[in-house]
Amino acid sequence: MIAVFYTGDIRHNQEIASQNHKKLFAKLSEIVDIKIYKFTRDDPNRGLCPYDPPADQADPDNNYRRGQGGAVQLWDFIRGVSRTTEPYVMRLRTDVWFTDTSIECICNEVREMIANRSDISYFGSDWINENAGAVDKRLEIDLNADANIQDFIVLAKREKLVSFDKVIEHINQVNPNKRRSGNKLFRYIIPVDVIDGAKVQRAAVFRTLCQIWLIRKTYNNYPSDDEVCKDYIQSYIADEKARPGKKSLIDPHPMQDAVDWWRNLKGWDHKKIVPGRWFEWQLQ
Repeated sequence: MIAVFYTGDIRHNQEIASQNHKKLFAKLSEIVDIKIYKFTRDDPNRGLCPYDPPADQADPDNNYRRGQGGAVQLWDFIRGVSRTTEPYVMRLRTDVWFTDTSIECICNEVREMIANRSDISYFGSDWINENAGAVDKRLEIDLNADANIQDFIVLAKREKLVSFDKVIEHINQVNPNKRRSGNKLFRYIIPVDVIDGAKVQRAAVFRTLCQIWLIRKTYNNYPSDDEVCKDYIQSYIADEKARPGKKSLIDPHPMQDAVDWWRNLKGWDHKKIVPGRWFEWQLQ
């Protein structure tokens, strides 16, 4: 059985997100029994996370994202593991969006895990490094070489995870200013031995780049995958929360490959991201 649990903030229209997530749960249920838990930040039994921003802090959401957000995400994960007993665990965000191909990727990895060919798996998307629009790019993780790990979805065998106390010990050894990104801290759930200065993993660990998007808008009606993807890409260029920064002045823009991929899906010609006209790439 898999314990599927949500962590983090509740974002956007959860009725619509739930409709999308039910597609994943239906497919998973054809493979293995699942039990769904809500361990989100509003859960009265969540516990006290030592990395949360102070409750009375101005703009706590912004401070969470720019402060120790990665440590909070990792703490919520290991806390969720400690609150469940199933042999497999899967952590979800409330604002994740599954395409049909990404659901297939996750189900295939569950089968691999049940067959003892995988122990810990991470899922997400990557708009740079020539990975824009990757459908099913499964890569073995080498902690000596991989600086970042996708963390939209985390799937694992309980018996292979590092203990709660050990993960906390690792987090506390990281400079607080470097606890912002979950994709850098989620490596601490992987059991390792250090031999002659090199990390030797004691688990079969993989990451899959696939078409999982993050929901960036509150939709009133069920959107298409393309619409969710468009708004997701836009959030990395400029929107009401993510204002243009120094990276936005790079030419070509770091998200140009993502824009080109999305426009190609629509059958549209290339359009350059122009500083100050951040939304024009969405127009034919």
